[in-house]
Amino acid sequence: MESYKRLFLAKNILFLFNFFLGFGGGTLGFLIYLFSRLFIVKTWRFKFDILPTLIILSFFLSSIFSLYRNFSLGNFTVLLFLYITYLFLRKEELNRDDTVRMLDYFILGSAMLAFGSIIGYLYNGTYADTPFLGKNGIGTILATAIPIIQLSIISECEVYHYLFFVLIISGLILSMSQGAWVGLCMGELFLLTLGNKKIRKSITILVLSALLSLTILSVHSAITGTNLLFFFYTRLDPYSSSKIERVYIWKASIKMFLDHPILGIGIGTFPLIYPSYKLPQAYETSMSFAHNLPLNILAETGILGFLSFFTFIVSLYIRGIRLYRKTQDDLVLILLSSLTVYLGHQLFDGTMWSLHIGLILWFIGAIILNFYERVR
Repeated sequence: MESYKRLFLAKNILFLFNFFLGFGGGTLGFLIYLFSRLFIVKTWRFKFDILPTLIILSFFLSSIFSLYRNFSLGNFTVLLFLYITYLFLRKEELNRDDTVRMLDYFILGSAMLAFGSIIGYLYNGTYADTPFLGKNGIGTILATAIPIIQLSIISECEVYHYLFFVLIISGLILSMSQGAWVGLCMGELFLLTLGNKKIRKSITILVLSALLSLTILSVHSAITGTNLLFFFYTRLDPYSSSKIERVYIWKASIKMFLDHPILGIGIGTFPLIYPSYKLPQAYETSMSFAHNLPLNILAETGILGFLSFFTFIVSLYIRGIRLYRKTQDDLVLILLSSLTVYLGHQLFDGTMWSLHIGLILWFIGAIILNFYERVR
């Protein structure tokens, strides 16, 4: 009986963790999950996967040899917390039904985030926003959630899933996060390439829902006189100042890497170093990150950090695709699609270097590896 109660509590805390992760409050979810596991876990024996461990070691070395060592080590601490959470997630022994239920809580949190962001749009009339999460963070979470809710639609077809679907799509459109839109397109192309007939049908539903939502929002904007249509146009302009500025930032990032090719400038120190590398034509004097994950990792952690991180990512896809081909389980393909969406957005932004959003990568990775080991 005591063992059953412990298992029941562990699962419900994991469900709560997923809700906060989808709601954008991943930091709170992290604290609840981590501290609960410190008391619930029976053994401290962890699965130390070599590739994630190499990521930690290479990023630590970049901090130790950084010109701003203390500042970099402070940022490394955030990554260390993400890694510790990953180690606990790798210990979870959830079956498929428990995993699907867990993801339902992520969807619920994302739907509530979308609802709040829509309210934020109605208040300011420009784009979706919330007091605790900006538009790019909102875009990351909502875009990542869409493939997951597609699985719910093709497998359960509950009315509330369709309602959540429309809310999340609308919130994503209103986030005006172009990187999230691109990431979603990449994830859906992944599904279109490898998915079955049911998954392709869900992609059609997604496209139609997005067009319908955009039409309704555009009519609302025209009637109320809000700035949605104008702002949407500026997002699509390939020569907008924000896009040109990103090119300048990428060029500066490449120069940082070439000057520090082995260990980089130190994780998290990009905003401290950037003013020294800023191009004369760039108008932004400070920048928190490179707005491109590969360039950011190259600049901050050098070739060692880059190789360790992306070898881990490639290994997730290889194992995930092998698992899907062996089991033909849509859940595996959907998780890989969400991972593609998440990483696709990071080609234009840097929302993953935080507890409240960065956990998504380690969370999806842990689920895929747990499933792979169980089936293998």
